[in-house]
Amino acid sequence: MSKHYAIKCTNCAAPLNILGGGRVTTVTCSYCHSTLDMNDRYKVLAKFKETKHPQGLFKIGMRGNIKGVEWTIIGWIAYRTAEFPAEEWEEFFLYSPTHGYAWLVYENNKVYFSKKVRDFDLLTWQEKKPKTLFYHKGHYLQKEASYLTYIDYVEGELNWVAKFGDKFSTWDYEGVGFKTLNIEKTNEELEVYHTERLKESDIYSAFGLEYTQKSQTNQTMKKKDMHTLQKEEIEVEQIENTKVKHGFLVLFVIVAILSLMSLFYNKTIYTTHYTHDINSTFTVESSAFLTAITLSVTGSGTANNRLWIYKDNQKIFYIDKDNVFFSKKSLSHSWDYDAISATIYLKLDKGTYRLVGKKNLNQTATSLTIEQQVIRTKYLMPLLVILAFFLFTSYIHLLKGKMGIVLVILVAIIIAYTIFGWEALFGLGLFIYFITSGYNEYYTDKDNY
Repeated sequence: MSKHYAIKCTNCAAPLNILGGGRVTTVTCSYCHSTLDMNDRYKVLAKFKETKHPQGLFKIGMRGNIKGVEWTIIGWIAYRTAEFPAEEWEEFFLYSPTHGYAWLVYENNKVYFSKKVRDFDLLTWQEKKPKTLFYHKGHYLQKEASYLTYIDYVEGELNWVAKFGDKFSTWDYEGVGFKTLNIEKTNEELEVYHTERLKESDIYSAFGLEYTQKSQTNQTMKKKDMHTLQKEEIEVEQIENTKVKHGFLVLFVIVAILSLMSLFYNKTIYTTHYTHDINSTFTVESSAFLTAITLSVTGSGTANNRLWIYKDNQKIFYIDKDNVFFSKKSLSHSWDYDAISATIYLKLDKGTYRLVGKKNLNQTATSLTIEQQVIRTKYLMPLLVILAFFLFTSYIHLLKGKMGIVLVILVAIIIAYTIFGWEALFGLGLFIYFITSGYNEYYTDKDNY
């Protein structure tokens, strides 16, 4: 819990409780509405006697839990827009000793949580002022022009100087799920805030308020207003469920497309059938996905067949019956001793490679085929089945709460394991891994003649 101490207003001598942290710079007295400079012995920066005190539900000093963090309300600002009819709302400055500062926004009986964004590219935005933004994998759209905002009331502590009558420009970009990016310009400074809608019943309960106390002018609410509010909360939950469904659908489509591509996308770049040692070259034209090397022999599977791959006179791959080596990744074991064929999957960069093959005398022939842009259906198909199951359950409304999701995951794991074995359980991880950083392996077909 945050500590606080009391001082007296240097203008009216009223007691002021200081609740915020070290970055707080001003405090506004709730009695005489004087703004004091906390860094200059509480010097009076401005006086406002005629300020109208709003009848807000949230008060300075209240504590509540938001997103698992305890916040204390230390400041209070009331805003209005310059356009007619004017829109009005209140913002309550929050402080946490562990998470810094944030805002609790109250507008038209709705509650929002807002935090400052520090990794937004403001320079590019200033140059272009686009109508659409992509931030943290979210799509935000500007639906109205910028507007002027005035400060109608200030009380408590802030980490910037805010006074009655101050104005600034605001650009709002709306995203899905009642999330927005708010870009504000005060004087010559630009700041960005990420704001999201919260469930009113949770926030009221967290701050010790009755959920039915929604109005600023009275402590009761008409049934029509309550019905509208409950309807909006249901819409928020429906939007979140729709996002989950659409996410599964997008993943399913991507994996389905990759599965189809695996049938036609791969391209043979080298093939040979030899009975003696070889020394040749091949060229990888695309580094997308994997390069597959299929090696098969006629005769005894126990006969050794050694294969080297060089690039720029440096050995990057080697395999025989006892050893395997790849420069990008340590492979755990060689191909089976009595196998007559092996398929090796490597993540090779574009370029020309030299291939060296050594044979034993008791081998009659060896076939070698190299393909590029190979997609492993070994991991795609289990993933496709799992995603299809998730889609089915979500669209028939079986996903109800966390326990429902856990149940669906367990069922999906059981189905995947029953059909495809243990490899299906880490198929998704390996799929993402070799797409992003390259995955290298080989397997052998054992059987044999």
